[in-house]
Amino acid sequence: MSLIIFSQTFGGAIFLTFADTIFTNSLKSEIPRYAPSVNPEVVIAAGATAIRNVVAINELAGVLVAYSKSVDRVFYLAAGTAVGCFGFAWAMGWKDIREKKQVGQA
Repeated sequence: MSLIIFSQTFGGAIFLTFADTIFTNSLKSEIPRYAPSVNPEVVIAAGATAIRNVVAINELAGVLVAYSKSVDRVFYLAAGTAVGCFGFAWAMGWKDIREKKQVGQA
């Protein structure tokens, strides 16, 4: 049981790190594309709840599109991981672990 709990916790921590890296790097590349006059570092440092305080109203739509595309890329990671886990589980096969009845037992 402890190995299973450790694996679940460790896996969640690792993929949270992957997701954060994908999100941050995607945001750094998408903000200049959709809102060229906005500094990506300022938006990342402000966080999602304070975007409206650090971005001009005429650039807000572009920043929100960049955020949306960055979140999409994180969901691609989750979808790819789910497909990979399904494929791995499918390849493991099925093993019957029930006890076999001996001939002559009731």
